[in-house]
Amino acid sequence: MTPQDIQSLLDRENLAEGEFKAAVREFDHFDIARLLHQLKPEEKIRIFQALESNEEREELLYETDKDSRNELIETLDKDYVAKLLADMEEDEATDILQEQDEEVQKEILEEMDPHEADALKNLVRFDEETAGGMMTPEFLQVSPDHTAAGILMRLKKDPNKDPISYFYVLDPQNRLMGFFKLRDLLRISPNARAKYFIRQETPKVLLDDSCDKVAEIMDDEQMSSLPVVDENNVMHGIVTFDDVIRTMEDLASDDIYTMVGTPKVDPFAQRPMKKICARLPWLVPTFIGGIASVFILRWFESSMTAFGTVIFFVPFVLGLAGNIGIQCATVIVRGLATGDIQMENIKGVVASEILVGCANGAIFAVLCGGLIALIAAPVLNASPTLGYAVGGGIIMAVSSTAILGSLIPFGFLRLNIDPAISAGPVVTVINDILGLISYLAVAMFAYSYL
Repeated sequence: MTPQDIQSLLDRENLAEGEFKAAVREFDHFDIARLLHQLKPEEKIRIFQALESNEEREELLYETDKDSRNELIETLDKDYVAKLLADMEEDEATDILQEQDEEVQKEILEEMDPHEADALKNLVRFDEETAGGMMTPEFLQVSPDHTAAGILMRLKKDPNKDPISYFYVLDPQNRLMGFFKLRDLLRISPNARAKYFIRQETPKVLLDDSCDKVAEIMDDEQMSSLPVVDENNVMHGIVTFDDVIRTMEDLASDDIYTMVGTPKVDPFAQRPMKKICARLPWLVPTFIGGIASVFILRWFESSMTAFGTVIFFVPFVLGLAGNIGIQCATVIVRGLATGDIQMENIKGVVASEILVGCANGAIFAVLCGGLIALIAAPVLNASPTLGYAVGGGIIMAVSSTAILGSLIPFGFLRLNIDPAISAGPVVTVINDILGLISYLAVAMFAYSYL
């Protein structure tokens, strides 16, 4: 199915409503969800209402892009939205509810059953990128005195329940005592009580633990779900592998869009005018940097008239310095994200990155400076001093950007800003300005004193 297929269907003016609904239902609603952003708001609503069941509407609402989802929710009665969310998985309903402002959240929750509303309120209060925000409160809870036979009978009474991998044993205060797997249950005596065959060393995460930490523990322990507890070891739910993957994909997309200077939204789910308005502010740093560069060049203008050939190498020096600075920043950001950089090794990692950046700069300074010094007179009609100026400028520019790229992610962390932004347009512009000043200052010194 293509967007043209849907648009062709919508453009058929003489098509009866019954025929339209029948035609829509021939499409896979998951495919429709992925293409919905290309339709007008009124067309999205018409398609949504033409779906065969509430189950399909729930799945489309969750799978489509954020803008389309919010447009649909704005047009639907809040009691109907509440019904849809109540029938969804609680973690999925929470994701949708978290996207709404507080007033809309309140309206929807007021239309829900008090018990269901309380469950969602408990989940909404957590950041969606934490274990509490990703967890589902539904899990198989077992009393320490339950027998293996009783637990198996409980499973048989509910054959439609999703496959169970882990059973969690809680005391009367809902504190986590341990867990066991289905294969453990099948290997022991039917009369054995849960408290005697649980695995007491239970991998778990706290409500406020980040998605990265949850993923790291899952990977280390080779588990598809983890219990989520508070500081008192009271269990509130489980976070599953698929929830972590989905959140990490969203975070990765956010980082990539930030690194290239676009807003943290799906660029394929917006119309051109929205894209223009959304991206324009991110280009302001580049504009400011460009103006600053003009004033820097104006400041060195009188000196450059005496050694104008130096200006030919500005793009080369800035490109080299910028790339090395971003390499350093990327390594630091990645180390912070994976947890490889801790308090005890920060100094060593930063020193290593600065050393590597400066060493690479020195290598290129010798190669480029030496080559330019050799060809300056016969090819460029310039003094060999040009080679010293370019070589020294490369060392200074690269050293400054290597230091900046290695240190600035920690500055962003101190300001509670995602350090992934350090590879974005702001730092790139700072690298350019710093590199330009360093290069021209060294060139002026070289021509003045050598």
